[in-house]
Amino acid sequence: MRQSTLGSYIRSLRAQKGLTQAALADQLGVTDKAVSKWERNLSYPDIQVFPCLARILGVTVDDLLGACIHDGRPGRFMQIYDLTQDVRTPLHIILGCVDLAEADPGDRERLLHYLKLIRASGEYLLTVLQNAGVTPAGSGDYIQRKAASYGEAAGSSPERYDFSGRRILIVEDMEVNREIAAGILRPTGARTDFAEDGQACLDLIQAAPAGTYDLILMDLLMPRMNGVEATARIRSLPDRRKASIPIIAMTANVHEHDRNAALEAGMNAFTEKPVRPDNLFSVMQQYLS
Repeated sequence: MRQSTLGSYIRSLRAQKGLTQAALADQLGVTDKAVSKWERNLSYPDIQVFPCLARILGVTVDDLLGACIHDGRPGRFMQIYDLTQDVRTPLHIILGCVDLAEADPGDRERLLHYLKLIRASGEYLLTVLQNAGVTPAGSGDYIQRKAASYGEAAGSSPERYDFSGRRILIVEDMEVNREIAAGILRPTGARTDFAEDGQACLDLIQAAPAGTYDLILMDLLMPRMNGVEATARIRSLPDRRKASIPIIAMTANVHEHDRNAALEAGMNAFTEKPVRPDNLFSVMQQYLS
């Protein structure tokens, strides 16, 4: 039976293992006062100690997180949410740069630019994982197997999408993500314009004649005005042609309540970061055909 709080859950498991507070603290590298506070629900363990704490107590990290949910402590899950965002964003940059490099391998200067972005994103991702106490297991074998499968499929050609004559507005606060999105769309023949946040997007839509843009690719988390609010504001414009422009979320935010909020605001569809070109093009084609 699940304990009523994370603190009582830790205390019960510690007792089952025959550990004193001091012994558990010593194995975790924290003070026994910290463990005492956890068990009395005066504080929570940092998320980075969860893997080690779970191993010592003989449970899974999911068990500990489940106790957090039952305890009704949403702040702990905001840290997990932030970690998810921190992981998906550099992955989007890495995979996007690989796609762009494969599409135009002859431009040495551009390739070096992509490699620098990949290295910086990889180093950042490693830092995030280390700080979270996450240790990738068996990743080398997995990457080798995945690379081999790519080699076997090298002779096949991806489906061709033609969006010539279409004008796409990319709304994204990170310059590198705007560059990746434009590069992904370049082979389709689509024209691309950019807005650095929701407010800039709204300003462009209001200022441009109706029909200027055929589709909007919208990030959700941006400064000044986020993607959900920008979508709601566009849907409420008096010009019905402008108000009905297709809007596709292109985001690292995969949480259901955020998806629901975006759909309620009037977004048409989602595509996740890291963006896979065929997935994005398939969704876009539904609204550009």
